[in-house]
Amino acid sequence: MRLTRTTVLAAGAALLLAGTAAVAAEKLHKMEVALPDGGTVHVEYAGDVAPKVVVEPVDPRARIAFDPFAELDRMALAMQARHQAMMQQMAALQQAAESGAAAPGQLTPGLVSVGNLPAGAHVSYFSSTTDARGCTQTVQYSSDGGSEQPKVTRASAGNCDAAASESAPTPAAAPAPAPEPRKLDGKDV
Repeated sequence: MRLTRTTVLAAGAALLLAGTAAVAAEKLHKMEVALPDGGTVHVEYAGDVAPKVVVEPVDPRARIAFDPFAELDRMALAMQARHQAMMQQMAALQQAAESGAAAPGQLTPGLVSVGNLPAGAHVSYFSSTTDARGCTQTVQYSSDGGSEQPKVTRASAGNCDAAASESAPTPAAAPAPAPEPRKLDGKDV
């Protein structure tokens, strides 16, 4: 009896080892595939057996949070709002220019302000010209409203020495008198 029990236990151990080896040879493979909409597909397979496929959809609220087209739509709406605000400002300025009155918070276009600027107002003007010889001259006027005279900054670069000596004013010549028109006589007809 003892031999039978030992034989049965040995046979069971052998079958257990063989089964474990067979399962180890056919490992369960797992794969996850990302879907374009943000979902995930889980695939489990082993050997020649048909795979087990589980599709895990994405939460619709999460899809909206990470949708690049939703972000583009948000940016487009923000740009449209800014465009509309700028167009309203332009319409107010154009209407003020046509009526000759200043728009709220603006100076009237075309008017020159003489005297001190209101406190906190800042005016700046920048001009840059380049002639055919390559002389570039820049002038900048700026005023913060706190001083009588604006700050004037002048600079020049390039070949400006020859330009300075030749830029003396030249008197304008009077135009040549136009010839008198010829009178028609009987030969012309």
